[in-house]
Amino acid sequence: MGLAILVTCWNFYNSSLSAIGLTWKDNDKVEEKERTPSVTVMIPARNEERVLERLMERLLQQQYDRSLYDIMVLESNSVDRTIDVCRKYEQNYNNVRCVHLNRPGKSAALNEGLKMTKSDIIAIFDADTVPRLDVISSAVSQFKDDRIAAVQGKLIPLNVRDSIIARFAALEELFYEYSIAGRAKLGFFVPLEGTCMFIRRKALEEAGGWNERVLTEDLDLSLRLTAMGYRIAYSPSVIAWREVTVSLKSLILQRLRWYRGHLEFSLRGITVVPSLKLLDGVLIILTPVFMAMNLVNYSIVFVLPHEAILTVGTALGLSSLVSLLVALVIAKRHLIGVPYTLFSYVYMQLVVLLHLTAILMEITRRPRTWVKTERTGTIGEIG
Repeated sequence: MGLAILVTCWNFYNSSLSAIGLTWKDNDKVEEKERTPSVTVMIPARNEERVLERLMERLLQQQYDRSLYDIMVLESNSVDRTIDVCRKYEQNYNNVRCVHLNRPGKSAALNEGLKMTKSDIIAIFDADTVPRLDVISSAVSQFKDDRIAAVQGKLIPLNVRDSIIARFAALEELFYEYSIAGRAKLGFFVPLEGTCMFIRRKALEEAGGWNERVLTEDLDLSLRLTAMGYRIAYSPSVIAWREVTVSLKSLILQRLRWYRGHLEFSLRGITVVPSLKLLDGVLIILTPVFMAMNLVNYSIVFVLPHEAILTVGTALGLSSLVSLLVALVIAKRHLIGVPYTLFSYVYMQLVVLLHLTAILMEITRRPRTWVKTERTGTIGEIG
């Protein structure tokens, strides 16, 4: 009974955070800073021919002094025309640089890029991201004091109607996105999401850069920065769109990497500053454990007495109702389709099984393999 109540409370906690995040409007004002910082935009790219040009066009049209920002494409072992696309922009714009690397992995590419820049702020964009034209100026304005080490922007799915899988994947990702907004609004732990994120270079170097031994380097970095006493800000006015996976195979491979990555982090060499914010971060790390423990709720009818079933069932029903209401609002707001929220229960069973699989893969020390998610190059509803 104790485990069932614990899992139900965790589900209710995250659903409530998402509900709070849904109330946060995009009304942040861009404040002029006394000194406008320099920015290096890093784009780790491998076989991104389909989407790189789309991102480059958006970055070159940014409403920010072009003499104060540069774009560094970190291309690694591509077998398509990624490097050719990059070279075209490098020849036409003096603030674009193409760097060919032989080292595999996003973390390794970013660490190499970090060695090549002295800019105040490092911005990271995955190649499938489509940033709003004011994203740099909006993000820079959030660095209001020296304890803010990073700013995470709001990520919105770009291609929710490409397939049924894309709709369910978008619903899951938006549920998490709004939970981050809720956490930020309450002053809790804010995780970096790997794209549309801006990091103060000095804090990044102090944290030792990106951890090349984990699958989700962004979450690992978030924990280290928080453990050091820094703040990570979140702003709903720093907006970018990104693709969600459209096929079941791609979804499974991507989610297994994400979920397993939650279990891989290191605070080695970091002076930890204990806080409730860091404790909230630990709850995110334990997401695969709590999700797998949802299997406990399926067995309560068989193992608990009638009185206990009534208590747990009431709590579980309330938690499920809040989750459903949040999902309905998200589906309507982002044009996913309200009927898909009713079938999302089936999808969540797949998610639970994938979390359990990720735990087993980590326990059995299965080889860590990073599988690139296929891009579609979809042009969706963006502003």
